[in-house]
Amino acid sequence: MKVLLAEDHKIVRQGTRLYLESMGVEVVGEATNGREAIELAGSLQPDVVVMDIHLPELTGVEATRRIRHDYPDIRILVLTAYNEPAYVHALLDAGADGFILKTAELSELFKALNEVAIGRKAFDADTLARAEKHIIGMKAQIEGLTDRELEVLAHAGSGKTNKEIGKLLFISDRTVQGHLKNIYQKFGVTTRTEAVTMGLQHGFITLEGTNES
Repeated sequence: MKVLLAEDHKIVRQGTRLYLESMGVEVVGEATNGREAIELAGSLQPDVVVMDIHLPELTGVEATRRIRHDYPDIRILVLTAYNEPAYVHALLDAGADGFILKTAELSELFKALNEVAIGRKAFDADTLARAEKHIIGMKAQIEGLTDRELEVLAHAGSGKTNKEIGKLLFISDRTVQGHLKNIYQKFGVTTRTEAVTMGLQHGFITLEGTNES
């Protein structure tokens, strides 16, 4: 089995490599950020990428999404310190094949790695159940957005400022801010970045800021 490690913390990356190699796994490369993970996945063609969720330059979620799109035969096991439903939902949506906590035993990592390598999923039932409940709740919240709020969110997703959005939609900066506040409240978030991330995860906007609903 050929594995690519994508982890920005050197001590974690080296420790994981030593363990996997001791178990007979061939570690073919190491990436320290999301963009490098995508590049190495393409050039090295590993069987599995062990991906950290929090990577510089490009998050593990977005790197997972792009690898799944560009190299569908490569399996992806996410290694993270977080198991909140929102994270799991994002990983499922991105196409991850498995999820393992950094607090897990090394033997659990090896077991999950073998599961995804043969085409199985490595998500425990409780984690999936909580993620499904979260998805249902978020769907109801997102469906509560007005057409105008979706337009504002789409333009925010493309990186436009409130002033630029206002000019495009022929509304004032203050009105744009009001729409954003309503979006934050409906999503249960507090920042523009979190709101845009929610929109991307649920397919209502794309990285180009277009509305897909």
